Amino acid sequence: MIYRFWTQNAFRAAVAVVALLLLSASSSSLARDASALVRVSEDIRFLASDELEGRGPGTKGLEQAAKHIRDEFQRLGLKSGGPDGSYMQPFRVPIGAKVVAQKTTLALRSPNEKTLEIELGHSFQPMAIGGSGKAKAGIVFAGYGISAPKLKYDDYQAIDASGKVLIIIRREPQQDDPNSVFDGKKVTSHSFIRTKLTQAKSAKAAAVLFVNDAFTTASKKKDELVAPNGFGGRAMGVPFAHLTQATVDELLEQSPVKSADGDQFASVAAIEKEIDHSFQPLSQSLDGWSAELEFTFEKVDADVANVIGVLEGEGPLAHETVILGAHYDHLGFGGAGSRRPAERAIHNGADDNASGTAAILELARRWAQQEQRPPRRLVFIAFSAEERGLVGSNYYIQHPSFPLKDTVAMLNFDMVGRLRNRTLTVMGAGSGKEFSDLLDRADNDEQLELKKVVGTTASGDHFGFYRREIPCLHFCTGFTNEYHTPEDDFETINVEGVVQTVDFSERVLDAVLGLAQRPQFVKAGTTGRAVGPSAYVGITLATGGTGGVPIASVADDSPADRAGLQPGDVIVQLDDTPIANAQGLFAVLIKSKPGKIVRIVVQRDGEKVTCSVTLGRRPGG
Repeated sequence: MIYRFWTQNAFRAAVAVVALLLLSASSSSLARDASALVRVSEDIRFLASDELEGRGPGTKGLEQAAKHIRDEFQRLGLKSGGPDGSYMQPFRVPIGAKVVAQKTTLALRSPNEKTLEIELGHSFQPMAIGGSGKAKAGIVFAGYGISAPKLKYDDYQAIDASGKVLIIIRREPQQDDPNSVFDGKKVTSHSFIRTKLTQAKSAKAAAVLFVNDAFTTASKKKDELVAPNGFGGRAMGVPFAHLTQATVDELLEQSPVKSADGDQFASVAAIEKEIDHSFQPLSQSLDGWSAELEFTFEKVDADVANVIGVLEGEGPLAHETVILGAHYDHLGFGGAGSRRPAERAIHNGADDNASGTAAILELARRWAQQEQRPPRRLVFIAFSAEERGLVGSNYYIQHPSFPLKDTVAMLNFDMVGRLRNRTLTVMGAGSGKEFSDLLDRADNDEQLELKKVVGTTASGDHFGFYRREIPCLHFCTGFTNEYHTPEDDFETINVEGVVQTVDFSERVLDAVLGLAQRPQFVKAGTTGRAVGPSAYVGITLATGGTGGVPIASVADDSPADRAGLQPGDVIVQLDDTPIANAQGLFAVLIKSKPGKIVRIVVQRDGEKVTCSVTLGRRPGG
């Protein structure tokens, strides 16, 4: 069958795969595998296409994805699990903040009271991370906005920033110098936006105007303004705007920055060059210049929906429910959550999580076509707003289609598209007393190397069910370098591996459905929580990956957040100890106490970044 979203070239490629498989053998199992490859390929290709805009909340693409899933549930004859018979379980989710243009202004006035011509969205862009606010004050040039006395560099030492509007440069000095005290060419936490705003707030600045550095303008990004939510949306309480370098250069041409020797520097590039050479700040008041600004943001919510299809059971256990879930949302055009938050680009999320969505659609097809109904009810849920903090799954838990007391198991498929070395990870193998043996029995075809993990993670849609003492299994093929970047595209997906995962999980599901008694819940523990007896970092860890430990999420205002760690970072070193896996990370941190400062080195977007983390005390500990 040719589905309506199948492109001509993709269909020809799929036909070629099918033909090769059928030529190699004529068994019905191979024929089914071949047709499954076509279906799964099509689902992932469509869900991860540019036309769906990264499936971010508030995009038309997410709505198209929901309709695609709904239409397939409907075609299969599944009942609606939504409250109004539409298969949709609607809810609202906050997606950040938007600039209220009518209440947002910025005026830069020269000593002769002339005002620079600047335009919202063209010359300047207020950033949500700063929040709403007003200011009218003199302008102070504050270099890179860095205070690092231990490195003998402090942009704040010679200025009074209190009550002033600061102009600061992006990144940090000597960034192209391998001998720089700022860890050579590596990016340190001193360059992070949150670090700079924290410092400005500590200095009691009235507002911050942020300008691109020469390194950024020389890259493919040129002198682009970052989107309002590009640095995150949790407001820090100091009005903050991004200015183009051209705007600041126009100001500097009229009032150059002066060195102690009387040399003048009339552009951002010239200032950077001098600081790189002398390693001396050029911070100073721009006498006679003032700024008057009002930045206004309003919170934005998006209408989204879980998509729910139901296959009723038959027999004495038909009142019991087994949930098969996968989130179908992703990051849209990037921003907060992306490993490249300043880059506005479609994040297609082929692995995360078009692959998991395709898996539950394929499982729904297989069970819907069987003549005999399952002994327990099957509920297929495509969750929305997972990337916003498991919002969709938590909403379902608060508003279940069927009683949670009769929900006996939950199988979650999240990132199953990158099977490597035939290794499939199943988390939560210890959350049901019967699960470990059941998984072993299902692993009978030697196609996969099964990696059973007793505990589960706190960073997936299964976790809310686990907290309600419902046994959960989380299927995944691990973290990759493309995670939460624009490169997570269909071309990276191992479609055959997805089908193998579906085959295996089908056997697992069959075994769960066939249990005479409901699986017995066992508190198996979670990975990625705070580590050490009392030390707290504030991260959860993603599964899989090689050569380090990937961070799945960072808690707001945690030690990790304040140090500049980000989701998608891969921890490769802690102080002087190389980190290869979670066990190695725990082994070092278990000896640490709150208040200790540790140096965490992460791999981020091809660069090593060093963050100094002051360990906190575990909440409640």
